[in-house]
Amino acid sequence: MLCPACEKDCIERAEDVLGSIDRRYMACRDCAPEPSLDKTRPLRDLPEAMERCPSCGRGSLDAVMLDALHILREFGLRDESDTLRSIGSPLIAVGYPLAYPPRLGPKSLVIIGERIEKDAARAMVEKVPEIKGVILQRGVPGVRDAKASPLENKLLAGCDMRADVAQSLFGDLVIYKSQSKIHIEFPRSSAPKMTILERLYYQGKLRDVADGLAGPGTLGLMCILAGAEHVVLNDAWLPAVQNILLNLEVNRKLLGIDEIDCIELPGSNAGPVGHEPILVCRASGACRIEVYHGDLARLFGKAEPAKLCLIDHFPGAKTAELEKACRCCKEIVIV
Repeated sequence: MLCPACEKDCIERAEDVLGSIDRRYMACRDCAPEPSLDKTRPLRDLPEAMERCPSCGRGSLDAVMLDALHILREFGLRDESDTLRSIGSPLIAVGYPLAYPPRLGPKSLVIIGERIEKDAARAMVEKVPEIKGVILQRGVPGVRDAKASPLENKLLAGCDMRADVAQSLFGDLVIYKSQSKIHIEFPRSSAPKMTILERLYYQGKLRDVADGLAGPGTLGLMCILAGAEHVVLNDAWLPAVQNILLNLEVNRKLLGIDEIDCIELPGSNAGPVGHEPILVCRASGACRIEVYHGDLARLFGKAEPAKLCLIDHFPGAKTAELEKACRCCKEIVIV
């Protein structure tokens, strides 16, 4: 599938990702032992470079980050006293809980960090084969408050599209994210949000669900996998809605979707934050699915109230006004 960010074929269908997940980052028998570089040691004490495996061609995460640090030093953005940790956060292209350090192939790592400039980022993508994209970190992206301006990080070079494997008792899904515009959630084997969904499932409440602040669609799509009959996904942040549409297609087979009908997306002049909700997509099959772009406080003036409304806001954000606007739903759960 073509990627909406780089227009290359870096998007894989969920069943293909899950079918190869066990060996995606596994070292081959010829790979050298994990280098385990000290992340607190200054660059002056680290090697100049580290070789990739001559058999599988993969490199350790330490090797990739070391190359990135040397490039940042060449551009005057780091010096001999900086450490590997100074680069930022490495995000593997398909994230899931790993019991071992990953071995990385081509275009399998996105780096997000501070004090990085465009020329250096471009050099990192061009010279280090494992680096897929480089993002300048400015904060937590998205719409925290309908009255405030949204925030997004800046993609400096390459492609920022990556996926996380969302795991639950119902099964697994693959959730793609435009990582410069969607906040990072590191996959864990025991995820509190999935625990909440599993509890609701055993209570028989995941039948008619609205995922009011859906982000890239993780919770709402997981409800479909759990056997929901009707799911509404909504977000005011346009990049999140675009990710939802992509994830419907990526997980189409796993979710039992027969048809996806994209109805309307705002024009380029409309801005990235939706206010009055518009229906952008319907999908049908094992579940009746609707995707809206707009303010959750106005959603149920357009969409049918759900028996269960999930509100997954930013940590610490106030939800009282949203709960009041969603009181037409039979039950509201803050995730």
